Amino acid sequence: MTQRQNVYERPVEILQRLIQFNTTNPPGNEAACIEYIRGMLSEAGIQSALLAKDPNRPNLIARLQGEGKAPPLLLYGHVDVVTTENQSWQNPPFEGRLVDGYVWGRGALDMKSGVAMMIAAFLRANAEGLRPPGDVVLAIVSDEEAGGEFGAKFLVEEHPNLFKGIKYALGEFGGFTLQIGRKRFYPIMISEKQICWMKATVRGAGGHGSMPVKGGAMARLSQLLKALDENDLPVHITPPARRMVEAIAPRLGGVQGFILGQLTNASLNGAIIKTLGERGRVFYPLFIIRSARPCCRAAQRSM
Repeated sequence: MTQRQNVYERPVEILQRLIQFNTTNPPGNEAACIEYIRGMLSEAGIQSALLAKDPNRPNLIARLQGEGKAPPLLLYGHVDVVTTENQSWQNPPFEGRLVDGYVWGRGALDMKSGVAMMIAAFLRANAEGLRPPGDVVLAIVSDEEAGGEFGAKFLVEEHPNLFKGIKYALGEFGGFTLQIGRKRFYPIMISEKQICWMKATVRGAGGHGSMPVKGGAMARLSQLLKALDENDLPVHITPPARRMVEAIAPRLGGVQGFILGQLTNASLNGAIIKTLGERGRVFYPLFIIRSARPCCRAAQRSM
């Protein structure tokens, strides 16, 4: 057995190697990283398929056969990362250094660590001859950070048969530890916010450096962006957010539990979040529709 064939026993090594591939998106260039993963699977005798809209941005699919008594389980992760441009790093972002018991680098959290764990588990299950009730499908994709056009979107639109019968999936940050007061909770993600793109056109007089114009299109655009930054849109109590609050509040009990429970009251939500202080930052995104990335166009009238 070669050293790489039992690499599932060393997930830290897998993570370090994944980080060493610069998969900054854009442009992504995830091919080398995906090929590394495919190589590990191949050495373990596991067949995999590469599916790509762009050869430089492939997606890997592998399947561990189960007993057919339960729906397949999907393990899903992405290998692209966001930029490091104009950022100061204590350790180089693409070396995967192990310092003081931690692996440092771009993607160490989002989400090459998750991918390393999935690969290690998948390889171990295969090495130990595990026959789960249902198949285990491993999907390692490109282009998560910029919309999924070459990754998840491409797969579900062009190859939906690969995910037939799947009811459950493990992906990025499906749960985390939450400390409230003296009690510890383990929230499990059951849904996710979706994107709703809107375009605003601001009309007004144009100008030039030699002939400044006050109150023109750019001034109105700045006012719009300022208003979006300083104000929230209406509170929305979605069913998953309500379920979370209604599960946590009774277990806190007392005054804390009562106050937290009022988060499901739209008229009190804002005041309660302020009352919660720093802890309120965890709950704020669950209820507020926020314009995180205003994208507006200023139309100037010709002078």
